[in-house]
Amino acid sequence: MIGMVTVVSLCALSFGVVRWQTQAWPQLLLLSAAAAVSSRLKVKLPGMTSSMSGNLPVILLAVTQGLFGGLLVAIVAAIAQSYSGGNQTKPLQFVFNACTLLNAAGLAYLAYHSRIFGARASTHTMDLVLAAATYFVANTMPVASIIGLTEGGNPFALWHKVFLWSFPNYVIGAGLTAIASMFSPISGLATVATLLAVLLAVYQSYKMYVGRAEQKVPVGMATAAGR
Repeated sequence: MIGMVTVVSLCALSFGVVRWQTQAWPQLLLLSAAAAVSSRLKVKLPGMTSSMSGNLPVILLAVTQGLFGGLLVAIVAAIAQSYSGGNQTKPLQFVFNACTLLNAAGLAYLAYHSRIFGARASTHTMDLVLAAATYFVANTMPVASIIGLTEGGNPFALWHKVFLWSFPNYVIGAGLTAIASMFSPISGLATVATLLAVLLAVYQSYKMYVGRAEQKVPVGMATAAGR
C-alpha cells in the first residue's frame, strides 16, 4: 500500500511539473512558512496515537493558486508535521505521510478546478467545500487503511473514529479558507498572519477539549506515526 501511495504521488508531482504555471513566489514562500507553523499545531486523537494538525486552510489556499504551489506547500507541511514535537518519524513512515498529503493536495486541486458548480464567482465557496471534502477523504482514508493493515483493526471503524474527531476541524478549516480567499486572491502577509492567529486559537480550544476527553477514552491499538 505504501508503494501504491508513493506511485500515485509521483504521478501527481509529474503532472504538476508538466502543468507548470508562473508562480507568485513571495506569496508561495509565505504560504510555505505558514504551512510549517500550522503543521506544528498538532492534537493527539483520543483513543489513538495518531494526531491531526491545523494546516488545511494553508494547503487549500495554496491549491487555489495552482497545482505545483499546492504540492510544494504540502511537502513543507509534511516535513514540519512529521518532525514536530521532538518526535522524529521513521523514513518509511515519513514517505507514507508525505505522499498521502501530496495525493490529498493533488485531488483537492482537481476538485477545486473541476468547476462542477459552474465558473461563476458565486460558486467559489462551493468549490472550496468540495476541495476540502476531497482532501479530507484522501488524507484520512489511507491512514485508516494502513493502520488496519498493520495492526489488524477494521479500517472502516478506524476511519469512522478519525472522522468523528477530525471532521469539525476540516469544516472550520474550509470556512477559514473561504474567508481568507475573499480578502485577496493571492494571500498577503496580513491575511496569513490573521489566519494563523485564528488557527492557534482553534488549536488551543481543540487541545483543551481533546485533553479532557482523552482522560475518559482508553488508548487504542492504532498508530499512524507522524500524523
